[in-house]
Formats: sequence, C-alpha cells, structure tokens
Amino acid sequence: MKKHLVLALVALVAAVVLVPAAPAAEKPPIKIGFIAPKTGNFAQFGLDMLNGFKLYLSEIDYMIAGRKVELIEEDEGATPANAVTKARKLIEHDKVQLMGGLLMAAAAYAVAPVVQEAGVPLVITVAASDDLTQRKASKYLARVSLTGGEHGHVAGDYAYRKLGWRKVAVIAMDYGWGHEVTGGFQRVFEELGGQVIQKIWTPVITTDFGPYVASLKPEADGILDVVTGAASIRLIGELRKAGVLDKKKVLAAGTATDETLLTALGDTALGVLTFLPWSQALDTPENKRFVERIKQVTKKDYVGFSGAINYGAAMWIAEAIRQVGGDVENKEKFFQTLRATEIKSSPRGPIKIDKYGHIIQNIYIRRVDKVGNLYQNTVIETYPSVSQFWKYNPEEYLKQPIYSRDNPPCRHC
Repeated sequence: MKKHLVLALVALVAAVVLVPAAPAAEKPPIKIGFIAPKTGNFAQFGLDMLNGFKLYLSEIDYMIAGRKVELIEEDEGATPANAVTKARKLIEHDKVQLMGGLLMAAAAYAVAPVVQEAGVPLVITVAASDDLTQRKASKYLARVSLTGGEHGHVAGDYAYRKLGWRKVAVIAMDYGWGHEVTGGFQRVFEELGGQVIQKIWTPVITTDFGPYVASLKPEADGILDVVTGAASIRLIGELRKAGVLDKKKVLAAGTATDETLLTALGDTALGVLTFLPWSQALDTPENKRFVERIKQVTKKDYVGFSGAINYGAAMWIAEAIRQVGGDVENKEKFFQTLRATEIKSSPRGPIKIDKYGHIIQNIYIRRVDKVGNLYQNTVIETYPSVSQFWKYNPEEYLKQPIYSRDNPPCRHC
C-alpha cells in the first residue's frame, strides 16, 4: 500500500513539473488621453501638438516598461465646456491613466478640477496662463510648456542688461497672455532701473496695426511686442513699413516669429529678437535629430514650437512610467514619480518640474536670420534653468496679485 502511495506521489510531482506553466496575464495597455484642437481656427496648432507627441511614441513603438500605450485623441473644441465634456469622457468611459495636451488657458482652468476630483494626472503641454501652476495650482497637474510671466521676466532682464534699453514702449494683445508677458517684463525691467513709458493694448481681432504703430512714442529705446499668431505677420509688416525696425530693436514674444510663420514673414522680420524655450536652429544633437524626424512626418521645412515641446512632454511622461515599472494604476506613486522625473536632454533642453507643478527650463533669446534660402531663429543667448518665479521667493511672489492689464500700473506712461 505504501509503495503504491509513493508511486502515485511521484507521478503527481512529475506531472506538475512537465506541464508548462500558464503564461502570466498580460497587462492591459496604458491609456493616455490627449485633448487638442482638431477643428476650428487652432486646428493646425493642435495637429502640431499631436505630431510631436505621437512622434516620440512611434519611436518607442508605443511600448513603455513592457506595456503597450494606447493614445486616445479628443478635440478640444472652441469652449471650456467642450474640453470638460471630453475630459470626463476620457476619465469615465475610456478609463485613461493620464491626460495630456490642452491649448487654451480657459480650457485648462476648466479641466483641472475635473482631473483633480478623479485623481488622474494632467500634463498641460501648451496652455500658458500663469496661475495654473501658481495661485490655482492643483495636486494632479503638471505643466511642461511656459507661462507669460516667466517669459516677461527674462525679456525684461535681457532688455535692460544686454540691449541697454532704459525706456520701452509696449504693444500687446489685450488678453491674458499679453497682460502676463507685459507684467513680467515691466516688473523686472523697472526694478533694474528702466521705465515702461507706453502700453498699447490691441484687440485680439485686430487686422490693421497701422494706427497703433503710428502712435508709438519715438523716445522709446526699443519695442516690446506681444502680438502672436497670424496677427504678428501684419504687425511686423507695419513696423517695417513705418521704418521702426530700421531705427529700433524689437523684442517679441517667441511665437511672434514661430517657425511656421517665417516663410510668410520673410525679409520683413530679419533682425527681430524673440524669447522662447526652443528654436528649430538650436544646435544640439537631440534637437537636430528631432527636427530631422519631424520633417519626415510633416514634409515641411519648418517645425512649429508646439511640436517640439509636445515631443519633450512625451519623453518626460514615458520616463516617469519607466521609473514606476509601468505601474500607473498606483496613482499616488505614479504622480509623485512624474513630478520628480527629470530629463537631462531633450530637443528643448533639460526638463525638471518645481513643487508647484511647472517646468524649470532654458529660455533662449533668438534673432531672425536668413541662412541660404531659409529663415531661422538663431539662438544668441541662453537663460538656463528659469523658474516661473524668476529670482523671487515663491511664497512672497504668490502673495502678490497676478499680472494683469493694470498690474503693474504704468507709472511712467
């Protein structure tokens, strides 16, 4: 009897050893929701955002830490309410583990509390309003683009210290971005000893800049230009026509000479200075490689700023996922890791996030030049590791009101 029992046990053990183990259950895809304009006036901008983000994912075959990545695209639309509807759909129906994108500041402000409530990390890749990562910062939000204020700070420092300006006239679009860039510029410039002697606010729908250019005060040493998009082509054209660009330097918010506008601007913009965290002409191996790859995708000579920063955003998100071994379901651990993740080199330079959720980044001073038959934003100065708070104490900075149309007041106008 004992002999039979022993033989039975031996047979059982052999069977267990010989039968192959069932494969471990394959983890489901990591779902990333991406909200960007796909229709309407900003559709091309949204396409650039997606092209950059998807380019990096394609380079890693949509695979991170052994898990496939599923990118679910939604149209931001023209209203914040539409963006909120799409965000809820991505969270409740698609069950995304992370959300990215967003162009318009109003849409980002509206979506932020939705992701906060759901505990889903949101990585803003374009929307630039200062308070998204300042007085209205939220736990699950991080931003890898820019703010108007931080760019204004850099421009104010450069204008005073490097250009030698002491009196400045400002012409800016009359909305949040224009107010914040101007406010940051004025604060730093006047603290250094300069004076903003004129502020001209132009409606966003302005088509004729002639009267505004004619009213610029001649005693200004230089012009701060915070008009972007297609309107920039018209404004720079009027500045050239009126002879302003032949007499004074113009320092413009970076996308005023975005690479996608350079062909239309042509010789008119030669010599215009801008400030932005990227340039197609940035001479680094990472940027050269990115530019070559994105040109293959778009079949165009010029690459938009939004494509470059979204490529970097995808790099940064992927690195955070790798660091948690793909365990994005652990929301707290994943978001803490996301905030702590650093990229030493990307097409734009290093990427690091401050404790309020905003990127610490290089900002480049660029000059429009013509090289051969093509135009470029040549990098002539680098401000490394710029904080959204400039050189101010963050806690003290946040006690001050946000930059606005009348803050700081124009005491020298």
